[in-house]
Amino acid sequence: MDIITNKSAIAPQTSSQNIRRSEAASAERVERDNKPPTVQQAQAQESIEHDKDTLEEAVAGMQEATQAMRRDLNFSIDDSTGRMVVKVTDSSSGEVIRQMPSEEALRLAESLDEMRSLLFEAQA
Repeated sequence: MDIITNKSAIAPQTSSQNIRRSEAASAERVERDNKPPTVQQAQAQESIEHDKDTLEEAVAGMQEATQAMRRDLNFSIDDSTGRMVVKVTDSSSGEVIRQMPSEEALRLAESLDEMRSLLFEAQA
């Protein structure tokens, strides 16, 4: 049977040892955070910037296409539901060609919200 004679192996850690370890971990974190970005991080950032540029180009192309068709896109928030509404209108007459979501869908959502609130009031 082996007897352990190294008291430090079984001695509890003192608070000064805990503080030193905590300070060392903090120093490692600061050093890691201050390092320049890795190759993978740089590639990810470039990819995000490329995707943003591609998206901006696509939006510009869509705007040109809608203007060529004499169509306008109007974005608004429905007052009763708080949902975003997109309307495609004829630029010369102002006539609404298409609305997403439709008026019927907005009224249905409003009715469902009212029923949900009534249900919770009845349960309370």
